[in-house]
Amino acid sequence: MKKWMITIAMLILAGIALFVFFSPSHKTVSHQDLRDSGFLDDKEVLLYFSSSADQDAFGGGKSYALFISQDGSLSSFQMKGLELGSAKVHGDSVMLEDKNTIYTIKNGLRSHKRAYQHTGDSAGFLQNTDGFYTLYNSGYDKKKDGYRSELYRQMDGEWKKDVISYYIRASGFHDGAIYALVPTADEKGYQLLQIQADQKKLTYHTITEWQYREGASVESQLAVDDQAVYVMVRGQKAHNLYQMVKINKKSGKVELHDIAEYKNDEQTIYSSMPFSFKNSFFPFDGNLYFIDGFGKVHKIDAKTGKTSIAFTLSQDKMKADFKEITQKGSSLYFFTYTYNKPAYIEQYSLKTGKKMKEKEIGKVKDVVTPKSHLKLYDVEVMKRF
Repeated sequence: MKKWMITIAMLILAGIALFVFFSPSHKTVSHQDLRDSGFLDDKEVLLYFSSSADQDAFGGGKSYALFISQDGSLSSFQMKGLELGSAKVHGDSVMLEDKNTIYTIKNGLRSHKRAYQHTGDSAGFLQNTDGFYTLYNSGYDKKKDGYRSELYRQMDGEWKKDVISYYIRASGFHDGAIYALVPTADEKGYQLLQIQADQKKLTYHTITEWQYREGASVESQLAVDDQAVYVMVRGQKAHNLYQMVKINKKSGKVELHDIAEYKNDEQTIYSSMPFSFKNSFFPFDGNLYFIDGFGKVHKIDAKTGKTSIAFTLSQDKMKADFKEITQKGSSLYFFTYTYNKPAYIEQYSLKTGKKMKEKEIGKVKDVVTPKSHLKLYDVEVMKRF
């Protein structure tokens, strides 16, 4: 009897040891770790969490870049906070940011100290300058008695700062230019600016102005292709109707297309709102894709505005505390996390609507807890996923 008990105890201990050995780990990484030229070699997913601006009112805000490896292990890099901040990936390069610093990782770590920022807007990569850019809504400018946004561009390995004298409601990027939707002087409409960002001297001009109905709201960042700039709005025709605004780049002609209509009650309208302002609307292969608050993926013909439901995201995952999406090529990636449970990232094909892959990420709960006051602002898939 004693031998059986000893055998069972040994099996239990061996099982525990195997679980600990094979269970994905969590490591807190330092600046020194990021200086290792091989740090990114096995990384598949990058998440960016941060406290909001009000949490940072007295300097206590923080943000985290969470790197997920092929084996499911997690490496967390802590920074200062930045509401609506970004994390971007291009090839073997990564850009991170907080309220005082821009970090780039490629064969090591480089840090650029810059003026304090409290709210991010968007970020991306400029092919012609072979560097990242990042755009901020910087606040009121006392000297010029007006609003200012600041653009930082990586040129010849260094960061260049430019000022755009507008509040930016939404922005997008295409072929060396940043497009920005900014209020008109009377604040009864929007101007669409084209900002030529891939040349040393920053220049911009107004493509057109668009008047909106009082109470209408912008519900996405800008999507841009060769012919036009697009944005999703709600309330222009009816509070329960989402429309796509299409603006011709050359002529400035404005078209509105009805995209999705919902039951006209407060709860349904609230639930229909996209869970990702930053990533819910994008172009691909002659179409626009819009993901609403119910997880329905709307496919919109860029020429005609004709719309259909391409597929729907996992409804079980839609109940998660944190949700974010990102598009890369013909795939849509859907990240979800509920407090104290494993996180997941799913890969869907935009061409077929089928789920192609699902990966469990076990250690996000070590960093993102109910008491951390962190919000999810970005997710990026790296080339090894």
